[in-house]
Amino acid sequence: MKKILSFGLLLIIQVCFGQAKNLIKVPGTKCSLIPPDGFVIASSFSGFQNNETGASIMINEIPGPYQSIIDGFTADALKMKGMTLIKKQTIDFKNSKATFFNVTQSANETNYLKQILAFGDAQQTILVNGIYPEVSKSVEPIIKDALLSTVCDQSQKESSLDAATFTVDISNTEFKPIKYMSGSLLYSTDGKIPTEKPILIVGNSLAKVSTQNQKKYAEERLKKLPNGNQSIIKQINKISIDNLNGYEIIADGKTKNNIPELIYQVMLFNNNGDYYMIVGQAKENFEKYLETFKKITKTFKRK
Repeated sequence: MKKILSFGLLLIIQVCFGQAKNLIKVPGTKCSLIPPDGFVIASSFSGFQNNETGASIMINEIPGPYQSIIDGFTADALKMKGMTLIKKQTIDFKNSKATFFNVTQSANETNYLKQILAFGDAQQTILVNGIYPEVSKSVEPIIKDALLSTVCDQSQKESSLDAATFTVDISNTEFKPIKYMSGSLLYSTDGKIPTEKPILIVGNSLAKVSTQNQKKYAEERLKKLPNGNQSIIKQINKISIDNLNGYEIIADGKTKNNIPELIYQVMLFNNNGDYYMIVGQAKENFEKYLETFKKITKTFKRK
């Protein structure tokens, strides 16, 4: 794959054509793009949102080879995640090749359309997602233009902690911060993702949900984790942290290779239809890591 056009050179080109003033950095990433009119920086994920239409643009930087990741975006794989693949095509993008997907997905009784731009190299893949309700299909062309305006500067410093709307304290534990992605902070004991070592994910909801029965919702979310349908709940307890109420679940899970796994999940709800979710998973030293997961969870604070 040809080397992606450098951010610096692209920025010079955009200055010459009077576009650079609209290029806006996406917090928590090394990317910038030109958002459509009416879109503002999102508060719960790395990207932009239009509160009037319900449309959003989200950037995910994934540590993994581009070709392997897009090869995994098959119709069957997307179907397992509740998405229907409409179209997949290779396009020319910034002096290199990229893949462009069109998919549909239903959530909270609403049908959404998605455009996904995927590009990268042997070390990293970048996914730029344009998401909008089907009733707002008229925004499709401007969403696509915004996605194609994306530029990334790998030398640019990013602050995942600054991008997140919450914090946890991992000091005096083995866990190391990895990155901020899709509204979540990722941690593992070896500082890698993916990994076979214990991991911890702390995130917030990307859209408002109706949670009249919060306990039932927490149980359903557990089942939606990878291989979560095999998890057996051992304990479910009410919990209160940072003036938020919710539920703590401790479960025995299984990996895709049928290896026993500790699952620790906490969901905290506010009164506005938002929630925060903390998930810890470990295939070793269950008692030790359960104690660590609980310790870190108690330090959760909203900014």
